[in-house]
Parts: sequence; C-alpha cells; structure tokens
Amino acid sequence: MHRIACMCSDAAVAALILAPCFLYLHKRVFHSRARTLGCFLFAVYLSGMFAVVGLPDIRYVRFSANINLEPFLYMFSDYENSLLNVLLFGPLGCFLPMFWKKFKPFYWTVLFGFGVSLLIEVLQIFTYRATNVNDLMTNTLGTLLGWCLGRLLLAVCPKILPGENTKELPIVCGTTFAVMFFLHPFVADG
Repeated sequence: MHRIACMCSDAAVAALILAPCFLYLHKRVFHSRARTLGCFLFAVYLSGMFAVVGLPDIRYVRFSANINLEPFLYMFSDYENSLLNVLLFGPLGCFLPMFWKKFKPFYWTVLFGFGVSLLIEVLQIFTYRATNVNDLMTNTLGTLLGWCLGRLLLAVCPKILPGENTKELPIVCGTTFAVMFFLHPFVADG
C-alpha cells in the first residue's frame, strides 16, 4: 500500500510539471482537447510507473550490477512483487489500444510493453534496484492483460476512437521520461 501511495504522490508532483508541457504540445502535436487530456493522463500514469520502478535520475546514477537472469527464481515466493508488476503494467496495455489504432493487434501492445519493461530493467543497472528477468515476464503479462481490458472497453464504448498518429507516443514517453529524469527529483524533494 505504501508503494501505491508513493506512486500517487510522485505522479501528482509530475503532473504539476507535465501540465505546462502538455499545454505547449496541445497546439503543436495533439490538436484536440480530448487527445491532449488523454495523452496527459497517460503521461501522469507513466510518471507514477517510472517513480515506482526506481529509474535513475540526474542526481543519482551509479552502476550496480545486481542482475537475475534465472527465470522464476523467487517469483512465486515473492508473489506480492510479481502481482504488483502485473498491476503496474496493466494500464499501459489498456491505454495503448484505446489511444492508438496501431495497438489494436495484441502483438504490437505486448511488444511495446516488453520493450518498455526491458528498457526499465536495463536502466535499473544504474540504480540501487535489481535487474530481474522475472520482472520482464510479469510486466509483459500485465501489458497483455491490460490490452484485453482495453479491447473490452473499446467494444463496450464505441465512442472511444483511437487515433492514427503514433508519432504522439514517443513525444509523450520522451517528455515524461525527461521530466522524471531532470526535473522531478528537484521538485519532489523541494
């Protein structure tokens, strides 16, 4: 429960920083209030996720090779962490097909979730956190389950129209990562 409270707190701080960024991007990239708001909410989710997984920030980057490449090692004895990873990546899998048509097929969403998870695990080599193949598996599973929920929501709510412009996605992810790496550490501690 403490991790969820910290995630919400970090996401709220990041939202304060992200809001002016998205107001700037509104006219240049998103061109619609609904798209801007949706992408902003996605960015706030990503910022909370980035905070929970312990990505490095500009003040704290150090090499720490704490790596587990053995699948299923402690996965079931530490089921709480495994479940949290699944839950943490569920919204990623849900948001993608709801916002972008390219992610309608499950394989694009799962591939993207796998890629994000792999990037996180590699970046965790530069923090105090462990890099773990089990996290990669549970994060990807969470993305797949989230995709199922997203597709269900699209079927139930036909007014939700995913966009064509997948160029928005790297802008949202890059802006969020930049805020969390360069600005958030100073604002959150201030």
